[in-house]
Amino acid sequence: MKKSIFGLVMVILFLLAGCVTKQKYQELETLYKRCGENLSLTTNEKLDAENLNKNLDQELGVLKSRVENLKNDTLSLSRRLVQSERNYNKAKHDYDALLKDFADANLSNNAETASLLEDIDTIKAQLHAREAELNSQRSALETAQAALSEKEARLAELQNILTQKDNEVKQLKEKVANALKGFENKGLKVSEKNGKVYVSMDEKLLFASGSWEIGSNGMDAIKELAKVLEFDNEINVLIEGHTDNVPFKGSGQVKDNWDLSVMRATAVVKALLKNGKIDPKRVSASGRADYFPVDMDNTSEARAKNRRTEIILTPKLDELFQIIESN
Repeated sequence: MKKSIFGLVMVILFLLAGCVTKQKYQELETLYKRCGENLSLTTNEKLDAENLNKNLDQELGVLKSRVENLKNDTLSLSRRLVQSERNYNKAKHDYDALLKDFADANLSNNAETASLLEDIDTIKAQLHAREAELNSQRSALETAQAALSEKEARLAELQNILTQKDNEVKQLKEKVANALKGFENKGLKVSEKNGKVYVSMDEKLLFASGSWEIGSNGMDAIKELAKVLEFDNEINVLIEGHTDNVPFKGSGQVKDNWDLSVMRATAVVKALLKNGKIDPKRVSASGRADYFPVDMDNTSEARAKNRRTEIILTPKLDELFQIIESN
């Protein structure tokens, strides 16, 4: 689909070439390519983040399962060790009793003496075998306990970081909600989902119908949000533009809902960067057109809900990446 859009835009640019200077044409062509590259990069980054989140959940589940198995193995080895110690003590007791009987009995019969000596040698061999088995089981138990301790430490470290990130997300949501409290009844909503903070703004707050120019009320909300984001360098910002399912019939470079959603997301990005000292590397824009509605009903109310811009705030996960890579 990207190739078809690119081809269509190139045809339009070719047709417009007769009306504008060659330099203007080249500038427009370069701008379009840059927008296409940014859109592709943003889409890939979002997919990578979603895949990473799934992988982290799977990794945590696997670690918990391994820790549970190690606990069961350790308990089983402990029981076997106790039983082996009992068997060893019984064999030693029998051996000591046999030695005492042999010493007490004044045997003159060589055959009986030889038999008793054989029994003593047999018991000695059994004792050595029991000792070897006991030592082996002790070594296995120590190895299992060391592995269990290591897994529990790694699991605890991951859990602590996840808990810390959850707390950071809750604090971020509270900061954002307080900063934007004056816009709650004007088409703005702040929520938390999947370890991220979502700031959803209705079309009526930001844009006029079919436009991508931000109105005064929407600009006021963006300025307040920029104040929060410029003081927290550990937050990545993704702006997603969403439309309803009514086809947008535009002209020039903005022809359909895809183009409109991208232009609106980009407009919010530029407004954030203009009104706050935010590193542009932390910010990206994405157009989702009408393919991610929040209300599936085919009513005017549902379409109004779907016409929105979502600002998604995600804490960095560098610590988790380092732990996973080190293991």
